[in-house]
Amino acid sequence: MTFAYQQKEPEKFATFLKRQKMIFIVAFLGYVCAYLVRNNFKLMSKSIMVTNGWEKADIAMLLSCLTISYGLAKFYMGALGDRVDLRKLFAICLGASAVICITIGFYHTSILTLAVLLVLCGVVQGALAPASQNMIANYYPNKTRGAAIAGWNISQNMGSALLPMMIAMMTTMGFIVPSTGNVLMAFLVPAVLVLLFAVFCWKFGGDAPEKEGLDSLRTMYGDAGESNVASEEEKHNLGYWQLISKYVFLNPALLLVAAVNVALYFVRFGIEDWMPIYLHEVAKMGDAESHMAISILEWVAIPGSLVFAWLAVKYPNKMAKMGAIGLFIMAGIVFAYEYVTASGAPNYPLLLVICGILGALIYGPQLIVNILTINFVPLNVAGTAIGFVGVTAYLIGNMGANWIMPIMADNFGWFWSYVVIAALSAFSAVGYLILAKHEEKTIKA
Repeated sequence: MTFAYQQKEPEKFATFLKRQKMIFIVAFLGYVCAYLVRNNFKLMSKSIMVTNGWEKADIAMLLSCLTISYGLAKFYMGALGDRVDLRKLFAICLGASAVICITIGFYHTSILTLAVLLVLCGVVQGALAPASQNMIANYYPNKTRGAAIAGWNISQNMGSALLPMMIAMMTTMGFIVPSTGNVLMAFLVPAVLVLLFAVFCWKFGGDAPEKEGLDSLRTMYGDAGESNVASEEEKHNLGYWQLISKYVFLNPALLLVAAVNVALYFVRFGIEDWMPIYLHEVAKMGDAESHMAISILEWVAIPGSLVFAWLAVKYPNKMAKMGAIGLFIMAGIVFAYEYVTASGAPNYPLLLVICGILGALIYGPQLIVNILTINFVPLNVAGTAIGFVGVTAYLIGNMGANWIMPIMADNFGWFWSYVVIAALSAFSAVGYLILAKHEEKTIKA
C-alpha cells in the first residue's frame, strides 16, 4: 500500500516524511526541555531549606504538591490533548513551565507561594508527556511507531542527567552558591533556554497529518497505518465519551497495561529512590559511591532503551514478549543486587555492572507500556489513554514504593523489600505474556 501511495502522491509523501522527522525532533527535544524546568526545586531544595530555616517536612510537603498535581494532570491534560491542537498545547505548556520555573527562582522564600507555583508547574507539565507521545503516534505507522516511542523515551534520561550537569557547571563557575542561598541561575538559565525552544515547538510542532493537508496514516499505509482497534465508522460516529468509555476505561487490554505499569513504577522508584539509603545502611557506602551507582543506572538505561527501540523496529508486534523476557531476567538481577550488597562490603565494580543492568531492564520494558498504550486504543483517544495509564502508575506505583519500601525494610528487613520488587517484576512479565496475543492481533506491521 505504501509503495502504491508513494507512486500516486510522490510530493505529498515526501512532505509527510519530512514532517515525520520534524515531529520526532520537536517531541524528543521538547521533552528533554520539560525535565530542565521540572526538577529544579528538588535539586536546590537543600539550599532553599537551610536559607529559609525550614524543616525537611516542609520540603516534603512542597515536593508532594508537584508530584500529586503532575500525576493527576497527566490524565486530564492528556484528555485535553485529544480535543485541542497538540502543537499549541505542547508549546504553551512548555513555555508556561519555563515561566513558572523563572518565577520560583525569584520567589522561593514563602512556603505558600512555592506550593502554588509547584502545583501550577505540575499541571502544565502533566500535558507534555501525553502531547509529545500523541504527536509521534499520529505521524508514525505501525512498523515504526514503537521504535519512535522507544527513541522518545530516552529523552527522560537525557533531561534527568542534563539538568544536574548544568547546575553543577554553573556552581563550579560561581554563578550558583548554594551555601549562601544564591540559586537563581539554577532556575533562570535552563528556563530561558526552554522558553526559546517553546517558540520553536509552536512553529514546527504538529497535531495530525490530516490537519496539514496531508492524508491519514490509513490512507498512506493501509491496515499497517493504524492499529486495528476501532473501525473508521466507530471513530467518527461515536462520541468522545463513548470512545473513552469503551476503549480506555472498559478496555481489558488497556486495564492490564495500566496494572503492569503500576507494578513497573513500584519497581523503578523502589530501586532508584531508595538506592542511596539502602547502599548507605546495608552496603556501608558513602555518598560519592552511591551517587556513582545511581548515575550508572541512569546512563546505561539509554543504550538499554536503544536496544528495545531496535527490537521495536525488528519485531513491531512482538514487544510484549520482549518485555516479558526482560522482566523475568530483571527479577533475577534484583536478587543479585541484594545478594552482592547484603555482605556490607560489596564488590564495587560488580555492583556497578549490576546497577547498569538494572537501568536497562527498568527503562527498556517500561517504554513498552507507552507503545502498547498507543497501539491498544484509537489514535483520537490516545492522549486520554496515555494520561490514564500514567496517573494510575504515578499515584499507586510511585507513592506505593515511597510508603511500602521503608515499612517493609523497618519491619522485616531490606531483603523482603526486594522480594516484593522481584515479585512485581515477575507479575509484570506475566502481564506482558497475556498481552502478547492481543498485540499480534491488533498490530499489522
